Amino acid sequence: MKFYQDKRFYLPILIFLGVEVCFQLGLYSPLLRVKSYAANVNRITNHVLEKQNEFEPNALILGTSVAYQGLSVRILNQILQKQNVKLQSIAIPGSELIVQHLATKKVLQKLKKVKLLIHVMEVTMPWVQKKNIMLPTMAMVSELDSWGALWNLERFGYNAKFSDYSYIAVKTIAYRRDLKDLFLDPGSRIKKLGRKWRKTNKNYYEYENQIKMRVSNFYPLKNLQECIQKTNPANGQPLPPGSDKHHKKAIWDTCALAGITNKERRVNELTKLYFKRLKLIYDMLKSKNIRIVNVFAPYSNLLESLGGEERMQVWRSELQRLNGKDTIIIDLQNIIDTERNGDYCYDLIHLNGKGMQLFSQRLGEELQKNTDLWQAR
Repeated sequence: MKFYQDKRFYLPILIFLGVEVCFQLGLYSPLLRVKSYAANVNRITNHVLEKQNEFEPNALILGTSVAYQGLSVRILNQILQKQNVKLQSIAIPGSELIVQHLATKKVLQKLKKVKLLIHVMEVTMPWVQKKNIMLPTMAMVSELDSWGALWNLERFGYNAKFSDYSYIAVKTIAYRRDLKDLFLDPGSRIKKLGRKWRKTNKNYYEYENQIKMRVSNFYPLKNLQECIQKTNPANGQPLPPGSDKHHKKAIWDTCALAGITNKERRVNELTKLYFKRLKLIYDMLKSKNIRIVNVFAPYSNLLESLGGEERMQVWRSELQRLNGKDTIIIDLQNIIDTERNGDYCYDLIHLNGKGMQLFSQRLGEELQKNTDLWQAR
């Protein structure tokens, strides 16, 4: 009893609770490591909400880095101006469907005029689903809505452990790596945060791809194996003009990932899990009377073996099951000329600035032609 009556017993507990309350109130969020997963999800969703007074959208873009880098909100709004479309993007790099669900839910709490959602799909995704929740995903959902995420882990079919629930619920645990990075090198963090705060984004859109580097810097690349050999950071080959070590590694990473990606094309347990998760997002959108357009983005021709008509048949069948008569699919996977494909791609998955312009222009034209989308329901 003397031990429990000692004030020193309660001091660390009170310090921990005080720090945790500050974290839960979001006081640490502005200090997160720049360009970390947690910082990215805050920056992207908050920018859309902060610009609501000057630009309130009636349509949203949802997706991963493929949509984030591949589509220009500015170009699409210019093309769709006559349809009175005001488009914003909440595409988040590295986001699994649970992240996209929570991000959409967050912005729709304030954006009441949204009537259309353009969902940019990746053809391989249903075959590479994960049953265990990954650290980047936990970092993002804990920033978006930690308590909502806890409830959604089971709904989204994750095999979550006690440590996963602890990470999401307790900010002191979630921020431990970020705090370690801050304390080990505070000068670097302060400089990066200072540059971010001085460089205020005055555009209504959060990002537009200006990258000029391209896969064709490393041509000829005939197949994935040759890509891995020529772009391996450890091979000691000099960098070609117009590229840098980060670009070379990005190509190598995507080539290596494609080389081990599941090539199965039939419906299996993972595809069922993916479309179960997708249904949760679409059910929420339908409850708000928001129409859904599914868009398939262009990619490097070195990934042709991972796509194919069989996988698209699975997509069409499942999307038809989810959306019924309202199913709208815009397939732009093959809009880039094969011989010039590498000029439009930053790596095997992501487009560069030139590719972004082409993808945005073609998608805008397709949306413009579909007059049914802009009619009142």
